[in-house]
Amino acid sequence: MRNEFEKWVETGQPPLMEEPHLGLAALMTTAAFVDPVAQVPIFDAIAAATAASNDSATRAAQIAAALPWVVGGKPRVAMPRALWDDYWAIVSKAPSPTAGELDLTIAVVALGQHYDQRMIDCCEAALLEFDGVHDLIAQPEVRLTTADLESHAADSLAADLLSMLNANGYDIEVIDADTVVLPGDYPAQNRTNRRILQLHDIWHLVGGYGFTPAGEVAISGFQMAQFGQNYSTRFLATVATTAAIHAPMLTDMLLTVMFDGWRHGRATRELIAVPWHQRIADPISRIRDELGIRPIDSDAVRMMEAFAPAA
Repeated sequence: MRNEFEKWVETGQPPLMEEPHLGLAALMTTAAFVDPVAQVPIFDAIAAATAASNDSATRAAQIAAALPWVVGGKPRVAMPRALWDDYWAIVSKAPSPTAGELDLTIAVVALGQHYDQRMIDCCEAALLEFDGVHDLIAQPEVRLTTADLESHAADSLAADLLSMLNANGYDIEVIDADTVVLPGDYPAQNRTNRRILQLHDIWHLVGGYGFTPAGEVAISGFQMAQFGQNYSTRFLATVATTAAIHAPMLTDMLLTVMFDGWRHGRATRELIAVPWHQRIADPISRIRDELGIRPIDSDAVRMMEAFAPAA
């Protein structure tokens, strides 16, 4: 199966009708590791098809209409062998309730160490498809610290964020921002990689995403839709492939969680360049009103959380 899956991914020609769950996972993996610039049309096509029908033939036809190349495929682009090996090491493990979310995050982040020059350039180009990324690059960089969150009103974003961080033993940056810098001239990746480390938990609160496994999956779709973050694309591809292999009966619900977050991100103004350091004293309700943000409303997220409530 591995050799077939690798061919599906590298040619962009997954068997969407014959192997619906693995086929969709392969198409998402193509967006993550082969053609990041095509990630928006790929995810838009999957989002529309999975929302329209549960029938695999109908979904396949709708995706093929949106992405004609999935029928004939593209010239094969080989992913580095080390990248495939580490990808399989992640997805070969059955999901476990005792597995740490941070462990998965670190493993998915580490896949990027195998990117060749072509992939790094493609990820830069994918980010530059978003106006908000250009706006961010043009701004001076501001990093929040824990001290910046202290001594604010109880109903402020700062107080809510600090309370959440303290309650869960988190830091404002789950990973040291200075460790995600690429050598060379990659302003989009370097700015957004550092930026989202600080904004991820802020977006959880403002966007209404729970600090649960379902919330993490959904917000990954939101982040990807907001600014084309490759980490989110590879995380979703990894989760989809793992589910298709180990829990196919849950894959449709998991896909709905992912793409509810994606649709939410596509419907919300781009937030990556918002000066959040100027907003931390405001209540979340005011921020939502002024920025036009509606919290996510997803039956699939609620259902998944009911099956696997937060610890």
